[in-house]
Amino acid sequence: MKKRLLSILMLITLCVMSFSACGNDSKTEEETTTEAKKSDKDDKKENETDKKDEPVGLMLHYDMTLDEAKNNTIVDKSGQNNNGTIKGKYEIEDNVLFIEDGGYVELPKGMFDGENTLTISMWLNNYTGAGNYSAMFIGSTEDLPQNYWLFNPCNPSGVMKSVMTSSVSASAPYNTEVGISPSKNAKVTGPSTSIGWAHYVTVITEENITAYYNGELVGSVDIKRTISDYGEDLVSYIGKSSYNDPTYVGFIKDVKVYDKALTANEIKAEYDLVEQADKNYSESEYENPLIEERADPYIIKGNDGYYYFTASYPRRGGNDKEGYDRVILRRATTLEGLSDAEEICIWDESEEDSVFSYIWAPELHYIGGKWYVYFAGSASRDNVFDVRCQVLVCDSDDPYTGNWTYKGMFEGMEGDSFSFSFFSLDMTYFENNGKHYVIWAQKPGDSNLYMATINPDEPWKLTSEPMLLTKPEYYWEKVRYAVCEGPSVLKHDGKVFVCYSAAGTGPEYCVGLLTADADADLMDISSWTKSDKPLLTSEDLYQEYGPGHNSFTVDENGDYVFVYHARSQECFDGECGFEGSDPLVDPCRHARLRKVLWAEDGTPILNGVSE
Repeated sequence: MKKRLLSILMLITLCVMSFSACGNDSKTEEETTTEAKKSDKDDKKENETDKKDEPVGLMLHYDMTLDEAKNNTIVDKSGQNNNGTIKGKYEIEDNVLFIEDGGYVELPKGMFDGENTLTISMWLNNYTGAGNYSAMFIGSTEDLPQNYWLFNPCNPSGVMKSVMTSSVSASAPYNTEVGISPSKNAKVTGPSTSIGWAHYVTVITEENITAYYNGELVGSVDIKRTISDYGEDLVSYIGKSSYNDPTYVGFIKDVKVYDKALTANEIKAEYDLVEQADKNYSESEYENPLIEERADPYIIKGNDGYYYFTASYPRRGGNDKEGYDRVILRRATTLEGLSDAEEICIWDESEEDSVFSYIWAPELHYIGGKWYVYFAGSASRDNVFDVRCQVLVCDSDDPYTGNWTYKGMFEGMEGDSFSFSFFSLDMTYFENNGKHYVIWAQKPGDSNLYMATINPDEPWKLTSEPMLLTKPEYYWEKVRYAVCEGPSVLKHDGKVFVCYSAAGTGPEYCVGLLTADADADLMDISSWTKSDKPLLTSEDLYQEYGPGHNSFTVDENGDYVFVYHARSQECFDGECGFEGSDPLVDPCRHARLRKVLWAEDGTPILNGVSE
């Protein structure tokens, strides 16, 4: 009994001790679960920190593949899931992104926080020209961003720029920039850049910023601040910055970002990965420019043996009140002689009270035994963009000495309420197999090309309904603006070619091509074939930008000559004195000449480089 009582007392003591332990140290199930989650979160955060500190190598790679489910999302091929979001206008074709008119790519917010070592590699074909803008940016979000890295392929001086802010300045952060071609006190100036594909690389470490262009070292500059000093939740973009600057316009491919510093040899290898097409430029046989500050040039060889030249008379800056107000004419016995031939005014808007500036793109044509000028002019004194196709007629067989009078606005046939009822311009004329045709550009909507027939006895009236010949369809026709304009006709070896100009009037301006058999029904749209690639771009020429609005004439041997306008290198570099001006008041489009060559398939070659 005594033993049994002792055993019970010992058991009670053990239970009390056990209860005491449970009451002091144990937790509820909810408390235990909460602590476990907190511990997992702390472990995850620690793991993420460790992962952030460990180089992953390639942390972003955009080969410009779109997410099939989200057509505005660029897939990151690095495996780090840093997908980009495209904002605004864009096109992607053959793994090349084209952005314009406010378009850009937004990268994940904060992805570069604390990343003090980076190599940023990208391929660009820049159509923006010289100016203040950004092709890639990492930094803060103020309207004047106080902390950033900014890359500009062609700054206002026409050179490559890659810079970081070295201190905080709320009022003028650009004055704190260090690196390649900073806004002030450049220790290293980048190379001059142009249109055409180029490889741009920036290497950022805690000690310096270094740049490479097409595989070659540009230079290196020491820095005092790192990306970590810029704070958290940094934004990053391709095509824009936090500045209220214009966005980048052009092509982008194969963007890569590493969280390590690539060596010079590795960067050269990146450059060599992309096959480089040899540039094949040809000098013109003519001395160019033929005539400076004459856009939309037109040359015709008359039966009297003279070459006659006309073009748009320019407006030289926003304060010039005399430009785009007249039709001019030159003549010479040789094409080269037009360069210094006397220029006369054959008609001025002040002579007529129903047509006003802008006077654009005159063309001189001999139709039905008389000389006519087709041109564009506003139908409203107070609205210069109320532009319509207009006609002048000469009372003499000599267009240089004869009297010119205003015939009126071009007319559609009876019942045609569309033709010339909207913005219309750039009319041209041609004859084929005894039939007479005109082609012109017209809105509403985009600028499209229309075609109709005329009677040569009354070449200011249409004799058919207009046919839509072409409209802007391809990305190269829609850079800055969706435009097809400036048609010109060339007949050769049983073919009829319509060369037309496309896109905005900057370096993106280019020449497209339509082709038909000469014996086909030209008023049947199925007779025409449109080329899906431009016939001539700025890349096809050396230090000439925005080739287009052309005409064709013949030389003394009867061979075809391509007459066109293009801007020069100094204009692209912003050194012409009109940098930043509206293109309409920039007079830097110069008239030029080139011999027309012919490809094996019979199409014209306009840059002078034979196959």
